[in-house]
Amino acid sequence: MKKFFFASLFMFLCLISVDSTSLKAQFEEDLPQITTNDTLNYPIKTVWKSIKRAFFVKGTFSDPSTREPKLDENTNLYRGSIRSDFCVFASDPDTTADVLERYGRLPVIRGGKWIAGRVKYEFRVRELTEEQTTVSLVCGISGYEDAVTGSVHFWNSNGILDKEILELVRKLAADPETLNFKEDRMK
Repeated sequence: MKKFFFASLFMFLCLISVDSTSLKAQFEEDLPQITTNDTLNYPIKTVWKSIKRAFFVKGTFSDPSTREPKLDENTNLYRGSIRSDFCVFASDPDTTADVLERYGRLPVIRGGKWIAGRVKYEFRVRELTEEQTTVSLVCGISGYEDAVTGSVHFWNSNGILDKEILELVRKLAADPETLNFKEDRMK
């Protein structure tokens, strides 16, 4: 009886002394990073402003480190890259896991409770001609898990969010008001 008691006590102490910050998400298999490419029949300036306006519509802004497209002296065409700040798209603890699963392969954390989900968009923009621009887009998803790890986990998008924002960019490029759009971080 004493052996059983001490063995049980030892196991209990081992369980409560686990450092949850060292726990990692368990991936069944990683979803490969998806790059969505498209060619838009608009000048690079219009596409650039459309992307910034799309970020605003989605509830975020461009990353402060973003710079305007620069002229590539070898090709005499403009190119640039623009990232968004993180955009929260799921925040209800009761439904966050369901929403996150729709947009990518959620890391498996036994007993985990997801309380927030966000996306970061990264566009590479390259001028083909004065009236044609190619864009490449990568979306990264992250979520905050509260019950087990108490940390943010990152994974790749399955392409749905990529297509949604690219369709929005296309729609905004066709809108004449886009050229008047000014990003105002003070709002």
